[in-house]
Amino acid sequence: MSAQSLHLFTGSPSVAFLSKSNHHPRPSFPATLRPLPSAAAAAAFSGLSIRASASDGNPQSPSAPRVLVSDNGAGAVISRPASAGDAAAIEVDAVTEAELKENGFRSTRRTKLVCTIGPATCGSEQLEALAVGGMNVARINMCHGTREWHRRVIELVRRLNEEKGYAVAIMMDTEGSEIHMGDLGGAASAKAEDGEIWTFSVRAFDSTLPERTIIVNYDGFAEDVKVGDELLVDGGMVRFEVIEKIGPDVKCQCTDPGLLLPRANLTFWRNGSLVRERNAMLPTISSKDWLDIDFGIAEGVDFIAISFVKSADVITHLKSYIAARSRDADISVIAKIESIDSLKNLEEIILASDGAMVARGDLGAQIPLEQVPSAQQKIVQVCRQLNRPVIVASQLLESMIEYPTPTRAEVADVSEAVRQRADALMLSGESAMGQYPEKALTVLRSVSVRIEKWWREEKRHEAMELPHIGSSFADNISEEICISAAKMANNLGVDALFVYTKSGHMASLLSRCRPDCPIFAFTTTTSVRRRLNLQWGLIPFRLSFSDDMESNLNKTFSLLKARGMIKSGDLVIAVSDMLQSIQVMNVP
Repeated sequence: MSAQSLHLFTGSPSVAFLSKSNHHPRPSFPATLRPLPSAAAAAAFSGLSIRASASDGNPQSPSAPRVLVSDNGAGAVISRPASAGDAAAIEVDAVTEAELKENGFRSTRRTKLVCTIGPATCGSEQLEALAVGGMNVARINMCHGTREWHRRVIELVRRLNEEKGYAVAIMMDTEGSEIHMGDLGGAASAKAEDGEIWTFSVRAFDSTLPERTIIVNYDGFAEDVKVGDELLVDGGMVRFEVIEKIGPDVKCQCTDPGLLLPRANLTFWRNGSLVRERNAMLPTISSKDWLDIDFGIAEGVDFIAISFVKSADVITHLKSYIAARSRDADISVIAKIESIDSLKNLEEIILASDGAMVARGDLGAQIPLEQVPSAQQKIVQVCRQLNRPVIVASQLLESMIEYPTPTRAEVADVSEAVRQRADALMLSGESAMGQYPEKALTVLRSVSVRIEKWWREEKRHEAMELPHIGSSFADNISEEICISAAKMANNLGVDALFVYTKSGHMASLLSRCRPDCPIFAFTTTTSVRRRLNLQWGLIPFRLSFSDDMESNLNKTFSLLKARGMIKSGDLVIAVSDMLQSIQVMNVP
């Protein structure tokens, strides 16, 4: 084909764009965008012009060696095709591999899915069904179950990953120290009917709980509430009015009937306002939470989610604790945004954390319901700007706890979270105790894929400006490379972005840009691979690689072709956190 040129100009560390004609054929070439020499980076960056040129010739000609152009001008001949045995040297999620083989690059889901594991899904068969259905992260909720029960779930997930080729990460969610109910005397749930009188007590009962009695974990509960206060259970799923106080017992009348679940959160309102004084005095991490955190560190979970985070100090303290307890631990801390304090200190909390969760159920109990959608959008936007993965959680498909199909309003809610480009969606009761956990997961998956496809077809590229977040000049260069690579990928219609990363940082920068094509993230460690499984658009692989990008690409092409995941002629853009370069090429 005739020679073509792509020009990438970077006028300053804060500007990057691709210059191209409005109409061009799909390019087919091996090319390397050359790395910026580190010694002269500061001096040369402002006037740098990087070019990738296509040369004449047929790269598929049997008489010509397959060559990649290297940065020093020397050719690197493609190694022999990998055999079936060699292909085992690369690890990828079995579901993603099947999707790529069957439907190609554009079929892959970008939004990740988190499933809460409970009685309905704690068996090996149910866990595998969720993995097959697209579960990326398994969440264990320390509000329920014993540590032995959770240990068994972790063991089953790990075994599933090892034996069946999945990369399901594990998230441990702490209980938090907010006011909540007890365990309902061992019952799975209880129904509160309109007009019924229930007793909320701080007493410890030696025998069976009296009928319609609920234990409250906060000793000062009876002192703080007043007759006429409104008591909300689980963010308003059930409502009571306080009608009488008798010593440690508080008599309440049900005004909004519903299902009571063990250890549900309690809030009380007075004259239309949330009573926050006592909650503000409670520690974010309780003594039980610290024991659960020790458990999570010992079991090697991938994420620890902290409930009711009030400030960044809590996150910083926890990270220091994890580092001191296990220097080899690779555990990310997720801040749950579910209180007024969380919203007031949103940016500093997100900056201190490794990710955030929009816990809309408890958040909706602390702010007016009509403010929840705008709060969700703001949290998602701030997380993306600061390069932190964000999970939208709570009541996405609440009706599917009991029914096999969701309401249309629930589908619209899921669609909006996908349109906002949240990294992940989470099932809570739907998968933990619902009657149709697999169907609920299928709904999340199918809606996500459809909305993402519509977004790409409509070319709805956001106008969101991504602020610089790097703390050094080298970090700024990495950001520019990723922004430019993502724009090139969209403009050229490439099939995939390849990123070679040891820490996962370069992959997360690409994910932040939300390109149209999937991102193949190659990393050397299993823990980083699982952690990347929470971030939008990333398909994490475990692969041993060197600092020689040409060798890495040759090896990757051979292994992926042997697995049937890519084919000759596919157009890819490759970046890495080892070399400051962008490489554009066809798979030989």
